[in-house]
Amino acid sequence: MIYNHKLINDLAWAIGSPCLVNGLSYTDHRLLADDWFEQQVFDNQTLLSEQDKSPHLIQTYLSDMPVFKLGLYFENLLAYWFTVNPDFEILHKNLIITSDKKTLGEFDFILRELSTGKVIHLEVAVKFFLQIIFNNNENWLGPNLIDSLDLKFNKIMNKQIELSKHDETKYELYNLGINIDEHWVILKGRLFKQDNSLVGKNCWLSISDYFKYDDKNNSKWVILPKTHWLAEVNNLEYNFLANEQFNKRSLEEKLNEDLKSSPICIAKVDDQIETQRLFITPDDWESRAYSTLRQPF
Repeated sequence: MIYNHKLINDLAWAIGSPCLVNGLSYTDHRLLADDWFEQQVFDNQTLLSEQDKSPHLIQTYLSDMPVFKLGLYFENLLAYWFTVNPDFEILHKNLIITSDKKTLGEFDFILRELSTGKVIHLEVAVKFFLQIIFNNNENWLGPNLIDSLDLKFNKIMNKQIELSKHDETKYELYNLGINIDEHWVILKGRLFKQDNSLVGKNCWLSISDYFKYDDKNNSKWVILPKTHWLAEVNNLEYNFLANEQFNKRSLEEKLNEDLKSSPICIAKVDDQIETQRLFITPDDWESRAYSTLRQPF
């Protein structure tokens, strides 16, 4: 369902979009599955519609964010959801555990599921990765080549979500009256496959290959700042991005001016609805990605 307010669309995406690693060979029982997300949206359609009619509530909640960081924005969207959702109670957010002045770690969320009374340790993350085939293996690297899907998955599943199982941490949690019953992970984002023909919904290609692409539909294109990387763009007439629509030729000129060392995220828009999401990379990005894969992160 599409909502009138961007923040509510992002909120619905943060809740209802599929797990980032759905369909890949990353499995762990603590990862919340797609049916859980779908059920959340289905059960709370009325709540989301009410929030859409009163967007000042989420605007006020998010107004304390001093600097926009995509990961923090995503985390705060989920915090707002668990605040307004009658099925949950936030016991702690960003809880830092210390012992003898030593920091043991930080919990994204400690929740109580009200229907069961269970106390849940929840870790959350949103990431965007581009596909690279290297040595006949599929790899997923961040646009800025400073992280990878392997690295993020291992960190969140083998370190962050394991925090409460350490003896020191258990002791400090006990002193706070916290007993963890379950461990959940919400891992969201998008995976962009390398595809010069632009067949898939999420693709990446170099700027030279984009210039070769024949846009027979004469689509409109918009450049997406990070504030627009979550939900799909819609209703551009009400969106500030409407002032920055390009045809392919004018976008090529813009990319020539703006594309430096980091990829740029763009969306193809038909009838004011996003139909495709792309990353356009500098021509040397792929070779730099191969160099990164030859070295440990």
